[in-house]
Amino acid sequence: MRLHFSDKKPPTAYKYPQPPPSTFTASPRMQTPTMRVLPLLLLGLTLALGQDIKPGKCPHFVPKEDFEIPPYLGKWIEIARFETPDEEGQRCNYAEYSDNGDGTVGVHNAGLEADGSFTDIYGYVEPTDVPGAFLLHLDGVPVVGDYNVLDTDYTTYTSIYSCLDVGIFGHYEQAWILARDASLSDDELDAALDAFSKWGIDTDYFIATPQENCVFP
Repeated sequence: MRLHFSDKKPPTAYKYPQPPPSTFTASPRMQTPTMRVLPLLLLGLTLALGQDIKPGKCPHFVPKEDFEIPPYLGKWIEIARFETPDEEGQRCNYAEYSDNGDGTVGVHNAGLEADGSFTDIYGYVEPTDVPGAFLLHLDGVPVVGDYNVLDTDYTTYTSIYSCLDVGIFGHYEQAWILARDASLSDDELDAALDAFSKWGIDTDYFIATPQENCVFP
């Protein structure tokens, strides 16, 4: 399977408002009673800001069942992503994960804006009772989201997915392919994409993250 970064538009989606920057969404099986009201709140924000909502419900998926945190820590470089408002126009994006020593994992997401200025955000993820599924907390973001590792080999690629059902309106999803280096071989990219397509997640929505001329201030 190949990932073609072309100028063609992805499959038709309903255009609705965009959730606030860096909002990762919580999957139903991990929601607390308080979190169950978030889909309604997020839908209101979505209808106010204009985000792509895709028809139907979130696909069924299972995160990596034998996921381990220690070999996952360190720096990951963003290879591709679904379009998301908080990264619009950005390039040279990367993520760094660290052990907080309290059972949570520190998160540092960073990149360059279109004008070359540096942008970043900090937070942490906390494990759930589902291996490979985490709750994401980002500084300044009032919504607890989800971070699901669909697959990783720890040394070359990782496939990350998040999805929110918004009732009769459909679902809103985010996805990323990260790598230890700034590029992946064909076989590694195929494996990263297969982690999505095996659950019926449409990989045509991926756009390449530019990783050239990455000069950080």
